[in-house]
Amino acid sequence: MDVLGESWFWWAVGLIVGLPVGLVVLSEVHLSLVRRGNALARPVNRLRVWLIPTGALLVVLTQAATLDDEDVGVRVVATLVGFIAVSVALGMLNAALFGNASDGTWRERLPSIFVDLGRLVLVVAGAALVASLVWGLDIGGLFAALGVGSIVIGLALQNAVGSVVSGLLLLFEQPFRIGDTLDVDGIQGRVVEVNWRSTHVDTGVGIQVIPNATIAGASFANLSRPTPAHDLVVECAFDPADDPAAVVSVLLEVARRLPLLQPGGAPDAQPSGGGGYIVRLPLLTVADSGAARSRFFLWLWYAAQRAGLSLDGHAPRSAPTAEVEDAVRRSTRALALSDEDVDLLVAASRIATYGPDETVLAAGTIPEVLSFVARGRVDLLARGPESATRVGGLEPGEPFGESVLSRTPTPLELRADGVCDVLEIDRAAVDRLVLANADAARRLQAVVDIRNRQARPPRAPDSVPRPAGVQRG
Repeated sequence: MDVLGESWFWWAVGLIVGLPVGLVVLSEVHLSLVRRGNALARPVNRLRVWLIPTGALLVVLTQAATLDDEDVGVRVVATLVGFIAVSVALGMLNAALFGNASDGTWRERLPSIFVDLGRLVLVVAGAALVASLVWGLDIGGLFAALGVGSIVIGLALQNAVGSVVSGLLLLFEQPFRIGDTLDVDGIQGRVVEVNWRSTHVDTGVGIQVIPNATIAGASFANLSRPTPAHDLVVECAFDPADDPAAVVSVLLEVARRLPLLQPGGAPDAQPSGGGGYIVRLPLLTVADSGAARSRFFLWLWYAAQRAGLSLDGHAPRSAPTAEVEDAVRRSTRALALSDEDVDLLVAASRIATYGPDETVLAAGTIPEVLSFVARGRVDLLARGPESATRVGGLEPGEPFGESVLSRTPTPLELRADGVCDVLEIDRAAVDRLVLANADAARRLQAVVDIRNRQARPPRAPDSVPRPAGVQRG
């Protein structure tokens, strides 16, 4: 018997030798891909575990067992091989195109729905090919029926499908992203969600749902591009009788202290006539507009009150003399002042109110008044290169701005912790007090020394003195 002449011999040799070698090689390739985190690892594993063994079984049935291609068992195995082959091919194609897509490329920006639709088309085509080649089915009529049905469904759902298609095109083109600020037909807000049908915009007073078809068919502005920087323009009104120079000074003082300004940005304020003023605030991003606007008007109201200006028709209010005298007596109790000294200070004092987180006294400035906390609380902050560190706090009755005596800059920044009232005493009255009362001068100097110690930055660990005999590890 001539074994070499049998048709199944070479197939058997191929399976006995090639199958183990192929599985070993694919196992090594799979482990290498897994270690590198390559997206091809999964389809290679399916090729190794499913497709090659199932294909080997089909070869055994058709070549070694010499079963007819019309046999049901052979057809079932061939169908499995076909579906597994389609799955492996789709996995490799998806991994090769989208598995390691770089940021900003079309592959990274392609919406997943397009990938899913493409995968569905390929699966249907693969299934039709298997049905035609393995089972001998006529698939021409099936595709014709599917085409007619698709047309009917498309006409019935054209409005909904149009919105979905518009959403898909927006997702693919990406004229905006999550977090960008849009202006669509007067609706301005930050994008918080984008789906196939609509875009959700946070307007600050609620979530506005805008159909994607509306955005795709209209003109809109992306305020976050090409640069995140944004100039916020606000308008405010004062009494026309107020001094314009004083109003502009207050507006700029409040604007410069906003924490959301661009580094190095210079606010601008100009009168617009009739008591109106326009302020330009250079912000880091347009998303900060709402917070910057609310903070600006909050601080501006308190600053206008302190400056004696009428903002939006609200006349400034000054504390009555009795309230000022009571604040002076409570605040200077530790100085042991006489009634004459108290009367001197009351005549030169006033009570100023500061808003939450407002700077009461900036670091590096020379105070014009001696101040005491009358109500609320004031935080002490030591200014660093990039941020401020809280080093303490002042309660009602405690003084600050004591460097008014030495005409030297204050080392600390003082910031209102909530709404607080501050008793402010003019420098001239303080000078007369310390000249006439040496004990009060010594007490105030002791406060100056305490503030200077609080303003010193903490020493680095290496600069901390070590006990004698302790070696550095």
